[in-house]
Formats: sequence, C-alpha cells, structure tokens
Amino acid sequence: MPRLLLIVSTVLLALAAAGGSDDQAMLILGNWLTEPRDGIIQISIAGDGSYQGKIVGGNNPQRQDQHNPDPARRSQLLLGQTIFQGMKYDGEGRWSGGTIYDPDSGRTYKCRLERLDPDRLQVRGFIGFALLGRSQVWTRYRASSMTLPAAVQ
Repeated sequence: MPRLLLIVSTVLLALAAAGGSDDQAMLILGNWLTEPRDGIIQISIAGDGSYQGKIVGGNNPQRQDQHNPDPARRSQLLLGQTIFQGMKYDGEGRWSGGTIYDPDSGRTYKCRLERLDPDRLQVRGFIGFALLGRSQVWTRYRASSMTLPAAVQ
C-alpha cells in the first residue's frame, strides 16, 4: 500500500507542475472571434503542454499570408496556420511567454493573454515591455459555421 501511495503522490505532483491542477487553465480552450470580427482562432494545447492558437475560420477563407517576411510563404493560406504559440499558464486567468503573429503586418510579437470572463479574452501583443503594444478583446465563438460574413468596406 505505501508503494501505491508513493506512485499516486508522484503523479499528482507531476500534474501540478505541468499546470494540470488548475482547472482555470483549461477554460481558454475552444474557438474565439477576433476583435475586428474577421477571424476565428481555435485555442488548444500543443504537444509540449503550452497553449497555441490556430486560424480555423474567418471572413476570407482564401486569404493568403501576403505580408509574411518569408517570400516563399506569402502564397500560403492563412486558414490553418498557427498564429500564437508557446503560451504558458501563469495562474489567475493569465498566460504569457509565447508569441503571436500578426498576418496584417507580417510581424511576430511577444504575447500575453488574460481571461476577462468566461466569454472574453484580452490578447496583448508587444515588443519588449507589455506597455509598448496593443490589445484586442476576443469573444468566445459558439456558432458552428467557420465562415464569417465578408467585412463591410
């Protein structure tokens, strides 16, 4: 019996160290509508245990990554691309340590996420210090269609 207790204790400690003990960390998973309401980002857990976000829908499914700094990637579709990665849960509804790619500029920034409430997520991209950046508030996306209406010009 003491051996079983040791094994269970070891597993629980490993889960706690990996962030598995905080149910709040899992509440970010799912689909989110970007603030300009032109993209749907699916947040999931990467193989290394960090959080990542992939474009799974939007108002222009055929949009290419035309601003990518790598000319060879400019003809690739944005749909299906991972735009943020490496995010680690800090506790209290906050994630940091990752990067976010801005397809409108082709630039990659450091990133922070903060869950404002069950249906709103603040996403902040920045260079250097978090004070030097910009934020968006994404909203939980619950619809089944991954195609959004075209933007009104």
